[in-house]
Amino acid sequence: MSEKQKQVEKERKAVLQLLLEKTGLKYKDLVDAQVGMWMAGNLDLLSADEKKQFPHLVF
Repeated sequence: MSEKQKQVEKERKAVLQLLLEKTGLKYKDLVDAQVGMWMAGNLDLLSADEKKQFPHLVF
């Protein structure tokens, strides 16, 4: 990784941390929300039989 790429990654992490602090979120909360959105956007890939395996979820 070049020195510039390392600096960009360091700044990205710093901006993320600052935004998390300003919004009162934890990284895990952000990741969980994004995973939930990704799952919702891909539910059409599950068959009806596969969906029956998860009786506590609403599809």
